[in-house]
Amino acid sequence: MEDGDKTHRKLVEQIRSGDQYAFEQMFHLHYSRLCVFSNSYLKSLDVARDVVQEVFIKIWDNREEFDISHSLKAYLYQAVRNQSLNHLEKNKQKIRLKESLKEQRDILQERVPDDLNTEELTQKIWKIVEELPERRKTIFILYRKHGLSYKEIAEVMGITRKTVENQMGKSLQYLRERLDM
Repeated sequence: MEDGDKTHRKLVEQIRSGDQYAFEQMFHLHYSRLCVFSNSYLKSLDVARDVVQEVFIKIWDNREEFDISHSLKAYLYQAVRNQSLNHLEKNKQKIRLKESLKEQRDILQERVPDDLNTEELTQKIWKIVEELPERRKTIFILYRKHGLSYKEIAEVMGITRKTVENQMGKSLQYLRERLDM
């Protein structure tokens, strides 16, 4: 066993027992190089510093379980690598979510003509609803204005739930077609 391994094992034991000085010693010994290593994944030194600090915080918070059978250096690099990759994955998910929300917003903006404000659009929709066949119009009004469920509408009108679904689908299709004019 090399002297460096003995020193690291002693350091790990001291950290496990809650020795803050030993923890700080480990931190100062490895922090800079770990930041450079993390930066090779993250391409941002600020984010890399945060990631490395997170690794050290986790070690300190779980110091009682901090047990390394091999090289301390290898353990730290592996932990920083994993934390860096986790950060990248979380970032990808956030970016995908933002893109999806932007796409949905763009689609909604495309559907509503610029010259119509919300109130005008609402008035236009209800004008079109007046053109619907009587039963379809009643179903639409019960659902949109009065908040009845499809099941409740079926009971009120003495028809099946499936008929309500079909009539609502036809009403919405008609509205879409008329609003696209």
